Amino acid sequence: MEFNQSRRSFLKTTGAAVAGVAGVAAFGLSGCAANQNANAAADSASLPEGFTQADFDDSNVVVEPITEFDDEKTYDIVVVGAGTSGMPAVLTALEEGATVACLQKESTAIAQGGGDGGICLEASTEVGVLQWLQAWRESCNYRVNMDLARFFAYHSGETSMWMAKQSKAAGYPPADSWSLHFEFADGNYVTQTKNAFGVKPENNGTLVRALADYAETIGADIYYSTPGVQLIKEDGRITGVVGETKDHKRIRFNATKAVILATGDYQNNKSMIAHFAPDLSRFACKQTNKTGDGILMSALAGGTMSPVGHSKQMHDMDAGPYMMIDIPFLAVNENGDRFMNEQVPMHFWDETLRYQDAEDPGKFCRIFDNNYVEAATAWGFKPTDRESLLKYVPGAVEDPTGVITDLIDTHRCDTLDELAEELGIPAANLKASVERYNELCETGEDVDFGKEKQYLAPIIEPPFWGIHQWIRLTAMCCGIKVDGNYQVTDAENNPIPGLYAVGFGAGDMCGDGDWSLYMGNMSCGSCMTSGRYATIHALTGDLVPSHPASWEETKNAEGYRKDEWLAAQDA
Repeated sequence: MEFNQSRRSFLKTTGAAVAGVAGVAAFGLSGCAANQNANAAADSASLPEGFTQADFDDSNVVVEPITEFDDEKTYDIVVVGAGTSGMPAVLTALEEGATVACLQKESTAIAQGGGDGGICLEASTEVGVLQWLQAWRESCNYRVNMDLARFFAYHSGETSMWMAKQSKAAGYPPADSWSLHFEFADGNYVTQTKNAFGVKPENNGTLVRALADYAETIGADIYYSTPGVQLIKEDGRITGVVGETKDHKRIRFNATKAVILATGDYQNNKSMIAHFAPDLSRFACKQTNKTGDGILMSALAGGTMSPVGHSKQMHDMDAGPYMMIDIPFLAVNENGDRFMNEQVPMHFWDETLRYQDAEDPGKFCRIFDNNYVEAATAWGFKPTDRESLLKYVPGAVEDPTGVITDLIDTHRCDTLDELAEELGIPAANLKASVERYNELCETGEDVDFGKEKQYLAPIIEPPFWGIHQWIRLTAMCCGIKVDGNYQVTDAENNPIPGLYAVGFGAGDMCGDGDWSLYMGNMSCGSCMTSGRYATIHALTGDLVPSHPASWEETKNAEGYRKDEWLAAQDA
């Protein structure tokens, strides 16, 4: 079936890179490198509306117009950021026949996810895709940017299949690739493709490093330790970006087609968090050096912040296993006191935790006894078995797999006193909380917090278990405003020529307070999809790749597995 009704011919560009020294002014108003504070404060009247000088002080973005350069280079596409959205952008540009440079402020490519997911149009019904979109809207409390949701729905499956091929070419094929399905009541359905790139949490950055190395072998120029610090704007169009090397030399990177900003979110910019997401200001961050550089450069070029409460992801799947996160075990704070109805999914825990009077409100403990497998199974969950859970107990397993040993924080003790000591909470308070909880379980009525009777299981059978959770900010899922092609737009919603922003530094695909978990691997999948297809649009004016990945090829690939439902459809 045909899902893309407007497919125009595209133009391949083959401009050669040119080096030279120039003295042309770059476009910019404010800023100073986060670790240098090199610039004087700008007049507040000159800053973009909604931003402050402190925002720029916490970033690498330079405020005052840069007029002198130590070198000059020219490419068709310049990508800023070598991560989950940046590397697909680089590889797509090469595949489309373009010359491409990538500026990366870190000394290596960096990413925070190890998988992807998308909707395969060739194995879905047309109405099923629309129904999936409606279900996504519902899961986000209807605050979805439908232009970006449609962008994902109609291009993510091809991106997922294409990523499997690219990773294989880079020498880091998926550890697992499979398909799932969502079937609706009227018989319509969608098929989801998924890849897992590596099976250990510490493998999260391996994929993009492999892709970056591969991209260099086939023609990309990657400039490490060279952040983009200012966009170049001429006659209303973005024509390049200034990169600053670690020895403070400034290079003018001309982009004949477009600059693609793939710089990540703004979670480590304390000033931006304070006024765009103030409820998160006391929580710790899981990432580093994500200071909103692309957002700030876009704002200086005329872009505006997405006008919606900014979605985020708040996670802790390191202290204990993923399969345990949503089971409603007894929850106590750092003082050992029960403080909430535990029927709250992990990605909403912060909504309760933010009221804690603590320097870092993201810490609390979940307590259960050795009967937890039977209890949680009866509740409809699939808990991690006791032997596997020991991998998350520091020192209990000699060589644990699938965990980050510095972050595991699960404990098993013969007594509650010992457990309290391991968790670092007052033993008297923990024992009092357990005693009170057991009383409520015996009566079958949670008159303290109202947890449903079916989830009331006493904590009586030793050994006793506790997971010391640490909820931190994984990602801000909202950024500079973009249109349905990921072009940055101005205050009048007009696209700024030559400028695209992708990944979590762009748009408001979710719009809700918390990123929905409606489809697994969707967060990384949306970053990869936006990076790939924004580049295609920048080069061709359309959203049709010259070398698309196909379902026919993918489903028959070695190592690709289909679920029973898809096998039945093929039969």
